[in-house]
Amino acid sequence: MSTITQSSRAHLDTEFVQLGQRLIRFGQAMQEGSTTVAELAKLAQSCGINFKLRVVAESGGRDHE
Repeated sequence: MSTITQSSRAHLDTEFVQLGQRLIRFGQAMQEGSTTVAELAKLAQSCGINFKLRVVAESGGRDHE
């Protein structure tokens, strides 16, 4: 079994903190109406997320007579 040194643990903690900060920024950007898809994709990629977006037109709601 390997032992994690104090330096390695500090580095790992820093990596998780930075990931958390990137995830928070990504979440905030998703809630902003002015964020572009390109910006979302870049932020997602920085978090290790494969961001895919699909647009589907609604069917219904209006009757065409």
